[in-house]
Amino acid sequence: MGFDLALEKYGFKEHREFDPGLITIDPMVRAMCKQNACGQYGKNHMCPPAVKDIDAWKRDIDSFKNALIVTKVYTVESSFDWKSMFKGIADFQKTLIRLKKDIVAKFPDKKILLLGAGACMICEKCTYRDGEPCRLPHKAVPSLEACGIDVMRLSRQVGVKYHNGKNTVTYLGVVLHN
Repeated sequence: MGFDLALEKYGFKEHREFDPGLITIDPMVRAMCKQNACGQYGKNHMCPPAVKDIDAWKRDIDSFKNALIVTKVYTVESSFDWKSMFKGIADFQKTLIRLKKDIVAKFPDKKILLLGAGACMICEKCTYRDGEPCRLPHKAVPSLEACGIDVMRLSRQVGVKYHNGKNTVTYLGVVLHN
């Protein structure tokens, strides 16, 4: 089921294989995106409304037999330290892309779907607002939330910590694979 990779080299706090059947798609999570709390609704190729609808995500996710969840914890000065949070999420996404690249290199025949945290931040400026196609679709990372996945519920179900202490933020990513 698993990957024969040294996952420690990515700096993950936790990593765990789990049954993707534990993933619940909740329309209310996707509806929160429309409220635009993060400011990326309609501004990013990997956020709603640009991404496929949650029924399509459910079909895609249900097509996988295996899943790996990974977490990384970042220190912030306070719960309002947006600069550190965005810096952490950018680092986390780069780590996930490196992980995916390593998986694809080692297991070229595996079908892989990578889901990350928050709006894709690979490019300095997303081309979505300009009506242009994504410049890096092979690297772009859709978020768990954009797929309708309740991250806190998933973390409880698979047994990874979502809260890692005061002045920290924890980001979760999922690698689905066959």
